[in-house]
Amino acid sequence: MRSSALAFYIALAVLSVLSVSQAHVGLLRPCARGSPRAGCPAPTGGQQPDYDLNSPIGTHDSKTLPICKNTIPQAPTTIKAGQSLKTTYTVGAPHGGGHCQWALSYDGGKTWVVIKTMIRTCLQGVAGGQAYSVSVPIPANAPNGKAIFMWLWNNAIGNRELYSNCADVVIQGGSNGGKLSGVAPLFANYGTSSLLIPEFGAAGQDDKHAAFSSRKKVTVTVAKK
Repeated sequence: MRSSALAFYIALAVLSVLSVSQAHVGLLRPCARGSPRAGCPAPTGGQQPDYDLNSPIGTHDSKTLPICKNTIPQAPTTIKAGQSLKTTYTVGAPHGGGHCQWALSYDGGKTWVVIKTMIRTCLQGVAGGQAYSVSVPIPANAPNGKAIFMWLWNNAIGNRELYSNCADVVIQGGSNGGKLSGVAPLFANYGTSSLLIPEFGAAGQDDKHAAFSSRKKVTVTVAKK
């Protein structure tokens, strides 16, 4: 094969990978589990790089993938309690924005405490290919130690989907043990038994925002070290 033809097929393969990874929306920083992005730690435990990091984990019809999308922990990012964490995202198709939730777990993803919620305005007005970031306040009383940081997104327009990425983190500057209270996440459009949030791209359409007000209260307790 001539060098020019070989270069063409290599470029085509690279563009194919990039087009897949840029579809929809995914967590860029802090590094999501399985992320193939530059500057992120290599996947561990036999996990392969997730070149489809921006794809949904399910729809209202089915659960395609688990919460977090990738379940194998990787090298953590250090974050500070009492400070705002700047999160950034790769945006392919923002689907009119929608609802976003951010949460922490100290027990491997069994229990989550929501630390920020955006109703309707998350990713709103963002075009594909644009940079997008959100500052997420880490509670000052967040217990120190290893945790999982999760992002959830229910899109406003298109298939009724749920997106999720998780980053492994180490929290510093908080409490040595203690409790963190809040509400549990709402996992909507994630299987037939979940809440159906219909399309709400136009003003006046039902976005089920009342369901977020009735999320279950939860408290997690972390032992002192």
